[in-house]
Amino acid sequence: MRWWSSLITMGREGLRVQRVFAAPSAIARAVLAVLLAAILGLLLDDPVAGAMASVGAFICGIGTLLSPLRHRVVNALGMAAAFSATALLGALVHGTTWLFLPVLAVAAFTAGLARTLGVAPGIRGCLAVIGLMITADLAPGVHAGLVMAGWVATGTGLIVVVQLLPPYGPRYASQRRALAALYQSLAQASVTADPVALGRPAPFTAAREALDLLPQFSRPAAAAMFGLLGEAERIRRALQTVRLPGPVAAATGNRQALAAAAQVLGDISRTVASGREHSTPAEVWTLLETSAAASPVRSARDLAARLRLADQLARHSTDDRLGDVLEPHTEVPGLYAGTPTVTRTARRIRAQLHPQSPIFRHAVRLAVGVVIAEVIGRSIGGWSGLGISAHGFWVALTTMLVLFPEYGHTIARGWGRAAGAVLGGLLATLLSLPHWSPTGLAVASVVLAAASFVTLRTGQLMLNLWLTTWIVFLIHHVGGLPGPTAWARAADTVVGAALAILIFLIWPTWSTRRLPGLLAEWLRVQDRLLPELLTGYADAGVTDPATTDELRAQSRQVREHLEAAVHESHAEPAQHRGSWSTAQLEQISTQVSTVAGCVTLLHEHLPRTEQDTVPELTELADPLHEHLSALARAAAGAETVAPGALRSAFDSFVARSGLLAAASDGSRGAATSRAVALSTATVDAVEALTATIASRRHRHRAPA
Repeated sequence: MRWWSSLITMGREGLRVQRVFAAPSAIARAVLAVLLAAILGLLLDDPVAGAMASVGAFICGIGTLLSPLRHRVVNALGMAAAFSATALLGALVHGTTWLFLPVLAVAAFTAGLARTLGVAPGIRGCLAVIGLMITADLAPGVHAGLVMAGWVATGTGLIVVVQLLPPYGPRYASQRRALAALYQSLAQASVTADPVALGRPAPFTAAREALDLLPQFSRPAAAAMFGLLGEAERIRRALQTVRLPGPVAAATGNRQALAAAAQVLGDISRTVASGREHSTPAEVWTLLETSAAASPVRSARDLAARLRLADQLARHSTDDRLGDVLEPHTEVPGLYAGTPTVTRTARRIRAQLHPQSPIFRHAVRLAVGVVIAEVIGRSIGGWSGLGISAHGFWVALTTMLVLFPEYGHTIARGWGRAAGAVLGGLLATLLSLPHWSPTGLAVASVVLAAASFVTLRTGQLMLNLWLTTWIVFLIHHVGGLPGPTAWARAADTVVGAALAILIFLIWPTWSTRRLPGLLAEWLRVQDRLLPELLTGYADAGVTDPATTDELRAQSRQVREHLEAAVHESHAEPAQHRGSWSTAQLEQISTQVSTVAGCVTLLHEHLPRTEQDTVPELTELADPLHEHLSALARAAAGAETVAPGALRSAFDSFVARSGLLAAASDGSRGAATSRAVALSTATVDAVEALTATIASRRHRHRAPA
């Protein structure tokens, strides 16, 4: 029942239609490229040229609409080169099945590895493989295949050309979007005063990765945006630590001050996103500065100043000032210098080349699945004369686009694509009934392609409805195929989707099984980071900012993977076999965020002067290191750890160190009191996580 319930739940998710659309200007460019391809076919009176150019423009157009991180021309060039190259390769291996299938397997494996760089690069890799299958399967011969590949390349070239058309928007649009989303998330968290929302790593990771893509020669001009990333980190820490006493101590005043901070952050977000200044009213700044002046807390006093600096950087990032070369602000050491993109990408992919990696397993599964689907598609491609005989690309295409590294996405996409193909087959059948003139055919083809572009991000159901209608309509009229071809394509889609789901279930990559390893990995990072911070309280400036920044970046990335795995595990039928229940996993996720928040506070209050030092705190580094090491092993299932051990060691440390007495000392009492409070909160958070990890499900499972 659990398996059937999971399939039904994910099936409903796959049939859901979302209101998410690409940028209208990007959609318009993609539609224009398809229109130009159709016009080219009409002018040449060559249906094959028009169809293949339309296919090239259509597939590459989809690639340009998928969450671009680089400049749109760079995205289009990369997609055009990859798709044209695979189409040429497919034409060269046409008719040699013994060579085509291994080449297809290698191409699919490479596309699977591209998932290392994100969902959009992974899908773009799969789209490139489609070019290989189209010419290898549909071309009547090698020469005809080369001609088809040439027209496909022409269509991809049209996509590149239309990217040069206005509107252009501000420079570094992708980086602006990521930074604007980061500041918007801070604004929302400021309004809700939610510490978990403030600690979410995804917006920071996205902004860091987007900026890290900039080449070395363009980074000086973008220094203001690097500074905005650093200030976002400092603002987040201030929001986590701020307490507004005095005249705004009441709940109403506190909400007003947080709302003012949210408004400033929102204005910064809009300025960065649009490249045009969005000024914050003077009364908002007055409220913030009054609150800061009345607060004895350093972070609260700094909040208004940090918001001022971020606002200045946002204005410096607008179009008319972006060329100003600024010194990069601190808090992002190493990022401004950066690692060359090719080196960094190769390093990330190389790190996945081991059997335990879910990305590697996904790539192998994709390669095997696509080859099996191609063989099955060639075996049934005729569908008793209704389909395209001896061609299996549609089954293989569906299998490739349905298979994802995660169970939930694979099942949902399988249901959505199958349902969309059936509806698309019905619509394509209706469109095949009347006679179409060449001009009418071109117009209808462009309209159907436009519908596919508009619904690209609304869900698999709507996308595949229009996609199936478009491709069947095009193939039917260009190739002179019988009307029931629509149902053959729908049947191919159902077979390909079912095959993808079956292959995943035979060789799964369960997020539930990855959770212990991810949690242990995150704890190992904390085992290095927390002692580093605690020893930093011995003297002002003793902590190496580059080291702590690198460790905190690692912590954020691992925590992002952990949170994603927790979310994915809820959809899995194997979840009941995991180490922790659904409620315990949510508890662990919350507790991890709490520990991360404590780490942020410890980092924020590192001593800046001799009066801020608390050298006694360094004594806590060793017991915390030992406990976190043992807890990492316990999370991985290697041993057990008893809750309370760290608390006992901490209580003994506090009693022995005399910190409580030092907290009443006038000269350094405030710093000591704060250090005791922060270390107590950290120990409490680690102990709470310890208790949840120790309550692994198999230790308390009731007898059957």
